[in-house]
Amino acid sequence: MHGPDWWRDGRAVVRPFGHRHDDAIVRRIGDRDLLLGNVHAADPDRCDRSFDAVLSATREPQPSTTHHRPLVDGPEADWPAFEAAADAACRLLGEGSLLIHCSHGVSRSAALAAVALAVAENRPLRGALSAVQSARPPAQPHPALHELAVVYLAEKSD
Repeated sequence: MHGPDWWRDGRAVVRPFGHRHDDAIVRRIGDRDLLLGNVHAADPDRCDRSFDAVLSATREPQPSTTHHRPLVDGPEADWPAFEAAADAACRLLGEGSLLIHCSHGVSRSAALAAVALAVAENRPLRGALSAVQSARPPAQPHPALHELAVVYLAEKSD
């Protein structure tokens, strides 16, 4: 596991655990209308912000969900589900404020936000993920989701 997916700035990348928060977490990616959040970000009782679109990658849709594309966060993640979620993220980006969220705002939402940025800005996944991590430092997609993101971008560049 010493490939480029496991290293950042010369250090081994360890996926964070224990990032469960009872408060809404919402992070703007740079100056874009793209926001990354945890499950509470899509709950109007816990988050005082509103969004034009809310893409939920959680098992169940949340109260503010406008687009529900459930993803598995692990090796069981499958291509059809990832492709549908990534297509939705790419389509919604640029149509107003977009919140992409998962349970903790660390893996599934980070992968989708990075893919949408990479497509919209015609940039490599590594650079797009770096922008996401600048806004939400714990963001680190599961290796299976990272691999699906690479495949998605390769397919879109054909």
